[in-house]
Amino acid sequence: MIIGLEASRANKKQKTGTEWYAWHLFEQFKEIDQDNSFIIYHNNDLTDDLAEAPANFLFKQIKWPFRKFWTHICLSFELLLHPVDKLFFSNAVPLITRGEVIATIHDLGFIKNPELYHPLERVYQKVSHNIAIKRADKILAISEATKADIIKYYPKAESKIKVIYNGWDDKEFKPITEDKKQFIKHKYNLPDRYLLYIGRIETKKNIQNLVKGFNTIKDSSWPLVLAGRPGNYGFDEIKKLAGNNKKIIFLGYIPQEDYKLLIGAASIFVFPSKFEGFGIPILEAMGSGVPVLCSDIPVLHEVGGDAAVFFDPDSVEDIAMNIDMLIRGSAKRQELIKLGLDKSREFSWEKCAKETLKYILS
Repeated sequence: MIIGLEASRANKKQKTGTEWYAWHLFEQFKEIDQDNSFIIYHNNDLTDDLAEAPANFLFKQIKWPFRKFWTHICLSFELLLHPVDKLFFSNAVPLITRGEVIATIHDLGFIKNPELYHPLERVYQKVSHNIAIKRADKILAISEATKADIIKYYPKAESKIKVIYNGWDDKEFKPITEDKKQFIKHKYNLPDRYLLYIGRIETKKNIQNLVKGFNTIKDSSWPLVLAGRPGNYGFDEIKKLAGNNKKIIFLGYIPQEDYKLLIGAASIFVFPSKFEGFGIPILEAMGSGVPVLCSDIPVLHEVGGDAAVFFDPDSVEDIAMNIDMLIRGSAKRQELIKLGLDKSREFSWEKCAKETLKYILS
């Protein structure tokens, strides 16, 4: 069987959630399937790790001069001229295809929480998701929460949805030695204890309320470290809210080799998002032996279970109270570390990829 995969997201140099999802599945497919043929479509030159593949992987570069709509338009022509049996898309779907289409829907936040998105981003997301959900023969949802949202807003799609949970990289994220903790703290000039958020710094991730809540905590020496590149919407407001508070530290984009060490050396990992399709970062923190404090939203309960402390993401007071409680509660932090290590073992990219490939081939 011939399976087509688009590699535009997996091929990005600076990856966040959906890009890492695409990359990990691509790498796992190389390991678990030597029987089927894979055609990998890409626009830009491939990174070295993606280009290394078994003999049953064929790469096709299809160039497109524009930033958007490579998958929707450019790839449509290729697939019309050279159809394949199955087509798996980790995000966007072409306007026209020949062959069975399997698409992953990560979340519908642009519908549920439109105020968290830039207006142009909302338009693009709406167009792209309408195409994907209507064109797909099978839909893969990364959580029960995402499945429920798809059914709510696209009820005709219910019969073609399957939930397959994301994984996390248990080879990269694990408890680290004291020497490594001291190394990363020295590199970024961080104190012995710190709270960490890592991800895009934007409204969509509810960083405003996190900063507001942290600003009200007066008697803690632990700083709040915000690591990640500015997002599409809200970064300037976040910087303004942080003001002259020297306990709020912006680190900017963090390379992957430092990302895992910053998490592993953190005293508390904070994840304040009002909306997520899944929540990989809390698994990475749990697997690193770091206590997790996160938003009280359904999908994070799916992922975190009893291994996290939850706060109301709309309540600045509740955010502040729970941060303060966990800073003061060393016994609670130790309990969360043990529970988190156990919980994280329920998820893996290998498991995700095997279930996804079985779904593609079914």
